[in-house]
Amino acid sequence: MTRPAVTRPAVPPAGAAERDGYSALEKSVIEQELSERGLSLESAPEGKLIEDVQIVSLDVFDERDPVPDFVNVLHATTGEPVIRRELLFREGEPYRESFAHETARNLRNIPQLSIVLVVAVKGSRPDRVRVLVITKDVWSLRLNWSLDASIDSGNLHINSLVLNPSEENLFGTHAVVGGLFIMDLATYSLGFSLGHRRLFGSHQQISLAASLINNRYSGANEGSFGSFRYGQPLYSIDTQWSWGTSILWRTDIARRFFNNEVAISKSGVPVEYNRDRLYGGYELVRSFGRRFKYDLSVGFEADRGVYSPLDVSGYTPRQVQRFIADELPVSDQRIGPFAQLHVHRTDYRALLEIETLGLQEDFRRGHDLLLRMYSGIGALGSTRDLVGSQASFAYTLPIGDGFVRPLVSSTIEAASRSRDNALIQTVLRVVSPRLGFGRLMFDGEFFDRYRNYSNRHYALGGDNRLRGYPPGAFVGSKLIALNTELRSSSLDIFSAQVGAAAFYDVGDATNHVENFRLKQSVGLGLRVLFPQFDRIVMRVDWGFPLSPGYNSFPGAFYLSFGQAFAMPAVPVPSVLTETL
Repeated sequence: MTRPAVTRPAVPPAGAAERDGYSALEKSVIEQELSERGLSLESAPEGKLIEDVQIVSLDVFDERDPVPDFVNVLHATTGEPVIRRELLFREGEPYRESFAHETARNLRNIPQLSIVLVVAVKGSRPDRVRVLVITKDVWSLRLNWSLDASIDSGNLHINSLVLNPSEENLFGTHAVVGGLFIMDLATYSLGFSLGHRRLFGSHQQISLAASLINNRYSGANEGSFGSFRYGQPLYSIDTQWSWGTSILWRTDIARRFFNNEVAISKSGVPVEYNRDRLYGGYELVRSFGRRFKYDLSVGFEADRGVYSPLDVSGYTPRQVQRFIADELPVSDQRIGPFAQLHVHRTDYRALLEIETLGLQEDFRRGHDLLLRMYSGIGALGSTRDLVGSQASFAYTLPIGDGFVRPLVSSTIEAASRSRDNALIQTVLRVVSPRLGFGRLMFDGEFFDRYRNYSNRHYALGGDNRLRGYPPGAFVGSKLIALNTELRSSSLDIFSAQVGAAAFYDVGDATNHVENFRLKQSVGLGLRVLFPQFDRIVMRVDWGFPLSPGYNSFPGAFYLSFGQAFAMPAVPVPSVLTETL
């Protein structure tokens, strides 16, 4: 039965920039599904009546994979009703390419799906069109994992390990039930995670997670962490209202490591201290506009951080005093309201071979602006009476099928008794057009905490911005990093997408600009994506330090997930995404 049409305001058709083409993997999927159904692509679908919407759910493993098909019985494929409720178009409506692209973007944001394709095909009459929505699940019953490991001087060091055995698609509903194990160089934690992104068929989301932390060597409990989130995000361009609430906590011992041991401060005291964090907030959002969006948020939040040294009885008062001044964050509690405006365009480009391999990626075009005001009120329990502001601006300029994205962000807290915080962050990302063999990436950033009442620092070194050097080798309130990376196009090897990389890293972190001494490294890397399991690449890098005082060979190996430096984006604070 045809459902009644939903009236929406007319939207200009998406431009040619949305039609940047598909990867070889996506083309093969489309060609096969069209051939099996005897369908052909519609070259000009805009405005034609949608007479049929077909949902095509691909098996996790098919003839492209060297895995027997019977393995699919162990996996729950996303149910058709789950996909249909994400669609922003229906039978009986005119086809709008912008709605099709937004639907695809929303579906790609679901971790359970890897391949997502929304394809318009010819209908039974010239003025009609059919729509194929093709999705491929990742393996739902699986051991989600993340590993940050390095090999230095022949020794293997596991800097961090996350194991999250879970059912990501319980009964095909996208409900998540899982366990959680996290290990670093000093501790391990055990816990659980629960979540549902479409509670009772609505657009409301809920999640709950909790873990206990124990010392790896003594077995003693060192604390716990967890979160509860409940709310409804802005799930489409047409959504006008959003709201959310969350509570997060973390009680543990914070440590900074160097050369796989707890770092020793200049005072001689190990860099480890008690940390007690608690956050709670509520937010209401009203969204205006369609192509040019104005998202106005108001809310109330409480954020507490309490920090204290461990047992320092074996050190002199002068050592302890210097350790506190150099390393210990300042305890602080902020309670008060906030207001926020996020202004951005809803024009996107679907591009290939940037952050992942063989799958389309969506990147916002044009301007992206955030303005936020918040407060701390002493009468309500805040440590400081303060007025805080955050301003961020980015602009994405297309260059062929690449782009340039500069970003600048500033946060200023003017507080009583000159207890001020202020920082500025500038980032530039250049993504070259595809050069036949791959893309050239340049990413540079400069961070400066020029007012640092809270005594926070940046760390550089390890598997990301300055590969080849020990994790946390360089620490300071100011940071500069320049990264150039040549990433090859992907090859399909037994259904895995495989690419290579060559990189040149430059950077340093210090407390004073005049003390910058740029360190350099070079290296090679391998990128692998298994679309049956994730959209995030697995990364293997081999980095070689070039600066005096560090052994260039054999360098250090790193195994991790995700690219070495994240795509810069305007940070949009939300109680539903707040982290500690």
